[in-house]
Amino acid sequence: MNSKELLKWAVAELGSDKRLEAELLLCHVLDTNRALLMAHDSDEVTDEKEEAFRQLTQRRKADEPLQYLLGTASFMGLELLVAPAVLIPRFDTERLVEKALQLLEPIEAPMILDVCTGSGAIALALQHYKPKAAVYAGDLSADALNIARQNSKRYSLNVRFRQGNLLEPFNDLKGTLDLLASNPPYITTQEMGELPGDVLQEPRLALWGGHDGLYFYRKIIASAAELLKPGGWLIFEIGWKQGEAVQQLLTEAGFSNIELVQDWQGLDRVACGQMGECQNKYKTDKECMCDDRKILCV
Repeated sequence: MNSKELLKWAVAELGSDKRLEAELLLCHVLDTNRALLMAHDSDEVTDEKEEAFRQLTQRRKADEPLQYLLGTASFMGLELLVAPAVLIPRFDTERLVEKALQLLEPIEAPMILDVCTGSGAIALALQHYKPKAAVYAGDLSADALNIARQNSKRYSLNVRFRQGNLLEPFNDLKGTLDLLASNPPYITTQEMGELPGDVLQEPRLALWGGHDGLYFYRKIIASAAELLKPGGWLIFEIGWKQGEAVQQLLTEAGFSNIELVQDWQGLDRVACGQMGECQNKYKTDKECMCDDRKILCV
């Protein structure tokens, strides 16, 4: 069979709305790009590569995510390795990175932490666009961190990865962070039952955020003040229905300058808040009280 015939077969299997996906899968098998594929669609495909393409097509038909089949996903200009151990980086998460870079613009060499890092997408993008930053990243999953480290090596980026639960591996960074970022699991119990089949093949550990989807926001916000500098920022990706709730959690924790940022569809997608600036109201040699919260004076 030639490429044109194989594509016709794949579109019949997957549906006309997935022609682009069929083309990308065939490009992957043939190690070519779409322009060359279309220009040489009458070229015969070897039996071995035809079989490989047919297998990938059937796996996609069974709802296996396209990015897992291709082995990569694009994020902020980086082509990142992905596998079933990590959440697939999404375009909406770029809004978090864009806002974080805006917040960090005045700081040449910031200290940054990304928790629930998965493939490392947020941490690696921040390191890439803020090369003098000291960037740390953590995840509970050893398999996810293995992929994140491969992505870091792929672009020669010096992100420091640590394994553990949320902020626990970073106690030595207390009072040092200019920005703490996270795209935590935030899908509610009800929403988990409504997800498309391909999304359900992504790791549950990276999706489910408790009954109301807010479990990890509460946990991170409760500990973030200890790690952030006065004036440091906490920034989250959020579900589009969660803006008001996360805003309230930040307010109750004493954060100021709280802002919700919308995605390209106009839906709430990012929430951020700032630690109160230190007013040097010392309680002891190293501690003070600012906005009724204890923070480190540095």
